[in-house]
Amino acid sequence: MKRIFTYLIITSLFFTACNKDSSNSSKPSGTTSGTTGQGGSLARFTIAMDHLYVVDNQKLYAYSLANSNNPQLKSNTDVGFSIETIYSYENKLFIGSSNAMYVYSLADASHPMKLGQATHVRACDPVVANDSLAYVTVRSGSRCGGSVNNLIVYDVKNILQPVQRNVVPLQSPWGLGIKNNRLYVCNGNAGLNVYDISKPVYPSLIKQLPSETFYDVIVYKDLLICMIEGGTALYKLGANDEITLMAKIIN
Repeated sequence: MKRIFTYLIITSLFFTACNKDSSNSSKPSGTTSGTTGQGGSLARFTIAMDHLYVVDNQKLYAYSLANSNNPQLKSNTDVGFSIETIYSYENKLFIGSSNAMYVYSLADASHPMKLGQATHVRACDPVVANDSLAYVTVRSGSRCGGSVNNLIVYDVKNILQPVQRNVVPLQSPWGLGIKNNRLYVCNGNAGLNVYDISKPVYPSLIKQLPSETFYDVIVYKDLLICMIEGGTALYKLGANDEITLMAKIIN
């Protein structure tokens, strides 16, 4: 267990170092004051506000990193059932489960407080968010059950009452990432979908990258770090939405 926990810390701090140099104006996962970290939308842990947040099937755990050599468990909170993912944005946590998206405040970083939730059809659901909207994918044929494959757009301006604003049908959606006015959605063996979100509620498909089976994506500066079938792929983002493969690591 200690080795697993150490691995979580090292992985999160790697993305912390990257994030400190980032000029990404989309404020990805973890852009809060203090130690932060950036992970994919399928992650089960994230760093924000000098704390490590970890979810298991039912609970949210908050560890203080004030002393990174000796993380301290500050709280554990019952969230729900079949918790799948966690994503941090500014001073909030967005937690995806098999049947809902939960929003928690980090006003007290050691003791996250539930602000609201949005319930939807039963499916696994990665989440990414910005100031006013949250993008959630739901997928059929998984251990979470469910029979639909969609990208769902939620209005979270009133964080206490998230409102579903749009649904985009997909083939087999997994993880997703956001940068400025682009949304990157991993669509399984259908490839990587790139959406223009200049009109945020109405994502418009502008490009598909069908070369791999995509499961998750981290957007860092002008790079896409993608989890693909059998390994990891690194892509460079260019002008006019050009996406170029830079490297591939096969497990």
